[in-house]
Amino acid sequence: MVGDLRRWWSEHWRNVIFDGAPPLVLLALGVIDSLTGVFTEPIGEAPVFTSLIPGAVACLALLLRRYRPLLTIVIVLVALTVPPLILSASLTYWDEFMVWVLALYSCGRHASRPIAFAGLGLSAAAMAILTFEFAQLREAGGILFNSALLVAGFSIGMLARSWAGYRERIVRIAADRAVAEERAGRRERARIARELHDVIAHTITVIVMQAGGARLASATNPAIAAATLTQIEELGRASLAELRTLLPLLRDGNGDEPAATEPTLTKVVELCERMRGLGLPVRLRLEGDTGGVPSGMQLIAYRVVQEGLTNVVRHSGMIDTEVRIIRCNGPDRLSIDVENRIPVGASRQGNTIPGILGAGRGLAGLEERVRLVGGEFSVDTRHGSSFLLHVELPIRMGQT
Repeated sequence: MVGDLRRWWSEHWRNVIFDGAPPLVLLALGVIDSLTGVFTEPIGEAPVFTSLIPGAVACLALLLRRYRPLLTIVIVLVALTVPPLILSASLTYWDEFMVWVLALYSCGRHASRPIAFAGLGLSAAAMAILTFEFAQLREAGGILFNSALLVAGFSIGMLARSWAGYRERIVRIAADRAVAEERAGRRERARIARELHDVIAHTITVIVMQAGGARLASATNPAIAAATLTQIEELGRASLAELRTLLPLLRDGNGDEPAATEPTLTKVVELCERMRGLGLPVRLRLEGDTGGVPSGMQLIAYRVVQEGLTNVVRHSGMIDTEVRIIRCNGPDRLSIDVENRIPVGASRQGNTIPGILGAGRGLAGLEERVRLVGGEFSVDTRHGSSFLLHVELPIRMGQT
């Protein structure tokens, strides 16, 4: 139990001190002032001790000021106005009037706007009652000073409430921004991971194919083997250049777009030439003006062709393949087809390159990327005679 008490105190000691210190200080000052008159003189003809109990009640009510501000102001006003009307009690400054000012401040600070102004209206009525009851309060200077003090307390409370609301909004906006940046960072890392998959999967597939060909040719035709190794070197250098662009972004979490080294539709020609160098008969057909296609869509289109050709090499070997990139449906659609024609009687799975079948994530990641930009994605095996990868990408105005 002692441990629970210590834990509770460690968590709530600030609230206890903040709630309890002002009432205790004002009560002590009120008692000292009532008994000695060292600070102010009490208002009214009644004995000074008649203000001690109402003052104590008003001070104790301040313990509720942050949680029940309207109830606090009601208790304080009742303690100030009822005893003088019934018992002819006196009115003191510290444990009654300053408590009233603090209660009005708390009403403006912690209550909603309608409740706060209700508390201010009750205070105006209480001031009228006290002015009628005590002749000392009817002087113009006294009315002006007391009213100004009460309004000042209320106004400071309202300003404090506005400032607290402003700070809360700033904190909330900062938190929302941090969440948005974290989500954007996750999306960017996922995008870069897909880029890395596309680059590495294509490169490894082609290198394995070329290395196998070079090994077979090394004994009978060293010149072909040397040329193939040169192609492997060039492909490795090109892939390293792409990886150098992507890896710093993945490591640093930078949400900026990669530099201008990103593949575009113009690189599709080089990609097809490289695949022809492997012996894969690739026919490329470009229709329509693709020069105005946004760079983001060009990158996706390039990855579609790259993944399609990689799958052809990985699963089907040297089979007739056609790549079609068409600007269709007016100016707002881009159609990409990678069709792999399988000869009658050939087995698509039977030609899979050993050891590089992959985890099946390439097409799934590609489909996710296409769907994210509102595109259409489909794969179709046409009666065993061909395998078609079809993608349609929207071309939105203003996209870069």
